[in-house]
Amino acid sequence: IAQALTDQAGDPERGKAVMIDRELGNCLSCHEVPIDAEFFGTTGPTLAGVGHRLTPAQLRLRLVNSKAINHMSMMPSYYKSEGLYRVLDEFEGKSILTAQQIEDVIAYLATLKR
Repeated sequence: IAQALTDQAGDPERGKAVMIDRELGNCLSCHEVPIDAEFFGTTGPTLAGVGHRLTPAQLRLRLVNSKAINHMSMMPSYYKSEGLYRVLDEFEGKSILTAQQIEDVIAYLATLKR
């Protein structure tokens, strides 16, 4: 997804906060991230160096709808709100993250170079 979801640039510090927040991104439950944290999951690939490996457009697609790349992916579609299955009524039609939160996470991930 080449086009940013917002007109406001992403903020890396806010993106890092979203990633490590267990109530928002919860990225640490599946990914190792090069930060000082006690526990990391290993289900997903490491995010160390991801800013070197993937472009912001590639990162955006993975965050918005990872199943567009791998239909068997366990990663949630953080910005998709339609065509989902078994969604609680209170979350129907809502995305996990806002467009700005997606852009903030991308801005943080882009800083993770080798």
